[in-house]
Order: sequence, then C-alpha cells, then structure tokens
Amino acid sequence: MAPSLVEQVSVDRLGPNEFVSKALPVHMGNASPMAYGGCALAIAMSAAYATVPESLVPYSMMGHFLGPASTDRKLYASVTQTRNTRSFATRRVEIKQKLDNGNFRSCLEAMIDFQIREPSLFDYSTPTWDRWPKPDDCPTLLSHAESLKARGLATQQEADHFAKTFSANAELFESRYCTNGVSGQNLGGVAKHAPTMQDNLPITSRFSAEWQRALCELKTPAENFAALAFLMDAALSFLPLTFMNMFLDDVGACASLDFALRMFVGDLKMEDWLLKERSTSRGGEGRTYSEGRLFDERGQMVASMTQQSIMRAKPAPKKSKI
Repeated sequence: MAPSLVEQVSVDRLGPNEFVSKALPVHMGNASPMAYGGCALAIAMSAAYATVPESLVPYSMMGHFLGPASTDRKLYASVTQTRNTRSFATRRVEIKQKLDNGNFRSCLEAMIDFQIREPSLFDYSTPTWDRWPKPDDCPTLLSHAESLKARGLATQQEADHFAKTFSANAELFESRYCTNGVSGQNLGGVAKHAPTMQDNLPITSRFSAEWQRALCELKTPAENFAALAFLMDAALSFLPLTFMNMFLDDVGACASLDFALRMFVGDLKMEDWLLKERSTSRGGEGRTYSEGRLFDERGQMVASMTQQSIMRAKPAPKKSKI
C-alpha cells in the first residue's frame, strides 16, 4: 500500500542542499520492476522548493531520466543553487539512490526555475482538445473496468491487470475516466480488443483524458507542486501503445527519457478536480514524443508536460537449433 500523497512527495533535510525522500518510491505503469518516474520528479521538486524563498513559485522543470530507480530504497536529492535574483531562482537537482556498497547511482537530473508572482498583461488559455464530460458524469477507474467486463469488452484478467498496474495511483488520487477518450475505452490499452470511437483516426489525432484530484489535503505550495510533478509523468511513455490497442507486454522497452514540465499558475490546488488530457505527436528512431495538458474546471490550462520516451520493439525470438 502506498503512503499518503503528502508523505510520498515530501523530503527530509540532511544538510543545506541535501535531502532524502520520506517514503520509498512506488511501482506503477511499467512492465519492469522499477519505480514510477513521477516519484523522482516529485522529490526533485520538493527538494528545490525547500531552498527558495516563499515568495517564489515554479514555472518550469526540465531534465532527463538517467536510469531506473528501485522501489526498495529511498531517493536522495542534491540541490545546486545556480541563480538567485529578486525575481528568479534556478535550481539544478540530482536524484540518486544509495547502492549496497555505499556508492550513489544517479536516476534523474532536473533544472527547476522559480519566479515571483507578478501581475498579468495578458490572461488567456488554449481550450481543451475535445468536449470532455464533467467529473460526476465519468466512471471511476474500477467501476469502468467492471463495466467493460460486463459488456464483454474486457476479460477478468485484463480488468485485474489494469487495477493492479495503477493501484498506487488509485490510493493517491481519485480518477474519473472520460469515456470518449481512447484510454477510457480500452483501459489504457490493457483491453486490446475493445473498439474505441477513435479507431478510424490517425494516431496523432487521438486523445485521452481523465479527471484527477488528490485524495488527501495538501497544505503548502511545495506539496501541491510536488504532487503535480508526480501526476504529470503518468501514462505518457506508453500513450502510443494505448492509442494502438497495445500494452507494455507488446514491446521490449518503454520508459521516459526526458521531460519538460511547465506550470502556468502559482495557486495550484491539487485537491480540486483537474482534467489531464494526452496526445502523441511523433514516433520514430526507437522513440516517441507525447504531451499531457492539465486544465482546471473553468477550462484554464494550469500545466503541460512533454516527454520523449524509448519505445523498443520486442527482440525476435531465437531460432532453435536442431
């Protein structure tokens, strides 16, 4: 069972610029026995936030996953203060894990930029890609899986696999699936034979969306933005598989390589309903490029994350020797 969302994204201070996660990272949305990448993002955000004045809020977080993290040991964060002005602060954060021999192994590096709150000359937002139903009109993750199973569109094994794969998210966030999105119709690709309303569209014109809100109270801006970083990493690396009615067992490797998270508001409340919609733009050279966008209930975009991810085909089976 995952800890509370606050504990999952929080850090303890070891020194002026050294921190360690309060909780172990969790596993979610990956076929390999590795930690969910959003855990490292959240810890990096929390560590950086602990080194800036309270008047600053983050507006961008960019970097690279350097290697998989394990779920059996905590995440350590080292923060380098690269800019401190009256209006801005920049932090470079390295996330690492301690090996059995006492050495550290790097998992992620990120540059996180902060700015003071300023008045707006312009205030506008692009609309959502589609007309999505409201949260109260969308089923929960588990009830929708049961509905697809009852209609013969998902097997018991597929419904159980879906629930197990995303159990950590279900313990931290309340999720409501928009059933006019691809992932809402094929259980994120787990129900491979379930038809979707977008099967006739090219993959770059397909969309998925879910309403999400934190299940526990987040009292500080640092907790809210760390929870945002945790949430935005979810399901982007394997989104092209979802859109092609495939899942992680259909590929040799699928994992995020880099990320660019941009935040557009300073008063984020992750306990409110937020709509996360996702699309993919490019695939080739063993990589994919996808985007997730987060909107509040008023339709204002509050954050965006883009990622390139590794997407390797399964190796050809070895021919048996006679």
